[in-house]
Amino acid sequence: MAIDGFELPCAVTAVFVLHFVFVDTFAVGAARTPFQLKYPFTTELNDPRQLEPFIRALRAQQNQVEQAWAFFLAMWVCSFALDANFAGVCGIVWVLARMAYGYLYRLNPSRNKLIWCTAPAYAAQAMCCGGILTGILPYSLPVSAGISSIVVIFFAIYGWFVYRPWLQQYVEEEKSRYDAQLISR
Repeated sequence: MAIDGFELPCAVTAVFVLHFVFVDTFAVGAARTPFQLKYPFTTELNDPRQLEPFIRALRAQQNQVEQAWAFFLAMWVCSFALDANFAGVCGIVWVLARMAYGYLYRLNPSRNKLIWCTAPAYAAQAMCCGGILTGILPYSLPVSAGISSIVVIFFAIYGWFVYRPWLQQYVEEEKSRYDAQLISR
């Protein structure tokens, strides 16, 4: 069979797509119906605060789209570069975490609860990326894994402690300039 050795990544991919289509997407329709929102509109003339259950369902579905492409690309490249079973296990963790994220976000998007879904998903994604680097580096497995770990940790630290605060400050300054322009009109 052409997929020998890749059964786990194939299964993970199929389960996520099925869940996305038949749960995440259907949830948007279910949340749309009580508000009588006509397609393709998402707010029409309603106050968005009154549509919070619908907006949460839509946002949960959109977030799955935003996250899925990067994870599945990393999982599949890791499957070929290092090991399909390793990538598949990362995929199981990621898919379960993302499913839980969707359910929790639709009900109550509390950061305190969502961190229990996002942290394992990001860890699984980082492990796949580390697996790719480990698989392609021309050193022994322990040396390649060590270098890969350093690279992954560097990006996590840079993203969280350097880039994120810088961008937040930039956006706050931009918002202040925008607010000042509105006041001066």
